[in-house]
Amino acid sequence: MKAKKVLAMLIASAMIMGTSVTAFGSNTTYTDAARVMNLENDNLTVTAYQIIKYNPAGYYEAVIPGSIDTNGTTTDGKAILDPTSENIEELASQENLSKLKTVETFTADKTTTEVGDYKCENLAPGAWMIIVTGSDQYLYNPAIISVNVTSDGTKYGELNYAADEWNPVAYPKRSEPKITKTAEKADAGDTDIVGVQRNDVLKFTLEADIPDYSADVEGVDQYIIKDTLDGLSLVQSEQYPVTVTMSDGSEIDSDVETIIKGAIINDEADFSADLSEQDTFLLQNGGKKIVITYYAKVTSTEKINVDELNNTAELSYSTRGGVAKKEATTKHYTFGFDTGFNGTVTTEDKTGEFIKIDENGSVVYKEYGSGEVDATEPLKDAVFELRINEPDGEVFGTYTTDENGRLEVNGLDSDVNYYLVEKTAPSGYTVNTTPVKVKINATYEKGILTGYDVVFGEDDAITHYRYDDGETTIVNTANTASNPFGFKNTTLTSLPSTGGIGTTIFTIGGCVIMVTAAGLYFATRKKSEK
Repeated sequence: MKAKKVLAMLIASAMIMGTSVTAFGSNTTYTDAARVMNLENDNLTVTAYQIIKYNPAGYYEAVIPGSIDTNGTTTDGKAILDPTSENIEELASQENLSKLKTVETFTADKTTTEVGDYKCENLAPGAWMIIVTGSDQYLYNPAIISVNVTSDGTKYGELNYAADEWNPVAYPKRSEPKITKTAEKADAGDTDIVGVQRNDVLKFTLEADIPDYSADVEGVDQYIIKDTLDGLSLVQSEQYPVTVTMSDGSEIDSDVETIIKGAIINDEADFSADLSEQDTFLLQNGGKKIVITYYAKVTSTEKINVDELNNTAELSYSTRGGVAKKEATTKHYTFGFDTGFNGTVTTEDKTGEFIKIDENGSVVYKEYGSGEVDATEPLKDAVFELRINEPDGEVFGTYTTDENGRLEVNGLDSDVNYYLVEKTAPSGYTVNTTPVKVKINATYEKGILTGYDVVFGEDDAITHYRYDDGETTIVNTANTASNPFGFKNTTLTSLPSTGGIGTTIFTIGGCVIMVTAAGLYFATRKKSEK
């Protein structure tokens, strides 16, 4: 009889170990402690609730009768416990947690890895439900870990949260919902999305994961989708509509669609769609994605030189006992000339690629590596139009030279031909009718700007820049000499003289005749009065 009990105990132990393989993705055992592996740090709360206990009579039994499924019986007629993911979800409900009286806490274990591994030496034989709370990175759903009594002694199991699946058809034990964001030009003919210019319309697509909560979760405290735009404003119109769909093609909930579309307001620079109260939708669609498409117009009229427009979308969602936040960013760049020298810091210094001077003036950098320009005879109040692609093309903007002869122009795209056309010359000067070609030649590495040239005219007057970690540096050496462009006006000439005394003699003669005539008139009048 004793041998039968031992056999039953071993069979039950084998079943527990079998379920641990399915549930945990690992059959590693230890003799000193149970271990929970691959959590993101050592600041979480890892709690164990005993759900199966060992009976000294030689078999295992559910702590809450009827809460664990069975799969046959032992030779002694005892039920073989076979816990399912549905059993664990039910046991994790608040009602059942209060019935599970045996509770232990895991502590961070530095003996396995630096952080993220926990251990507990106090678990009695049986199976324990593990609940992880306090994460701001992952959603940890409940899982189980076993402590088995074998002929070799007590064996403690391992729960490895990096093995994501409970089983092929159930929720993941550890998941990390994310948000992705992509951008493209609304104009299908323009595929360069990294460099943009003012008034370009961009199409954005957001894909936000819905957390795959286990069935014991009854409500979602937080689920918010945000996007913050830099140098752009939202556009919503018949031409540029907002759409909300599900990634798997299923029908979107009408309330969810209304909330998201209502958050995207024309001319605003950001939006926030709060779906926290849409519990039914979120819990029923765990593991799916919400797909949002919308449009925004580039408004970077005052961006300095080259400015990295970081447009960041954010997804925040409830975990067990915490809130996780995930971000997705798209990067776009606008360029300019004769503007602030540093890429992300406004400075008083100007780069000085284009300076208006008279026919006797000159423009030169004061020294290599500086953004300071020495210009002689600068001219103010010259009015220019900047045109796109052709000298008579679409007007991008109208600009007037300041007292230093400079034009500050921002919001330009790379690899686009622009033309400066003078419309009004400074007082006393003639209009220079020669259009000036302007082009920004930029280089990128994996979508990140590394450097660019500002090119003026057909003779390749170039200013070189290196862009690194948000700062722009002028590259001006003997080998890469920058060349500011001095655009000259000529002085209006006076009407030509015919030589000699010209009209002076006639003016004097006319005056003499007029005086003589007046004298004779008054003399004759006096005689007639006598």
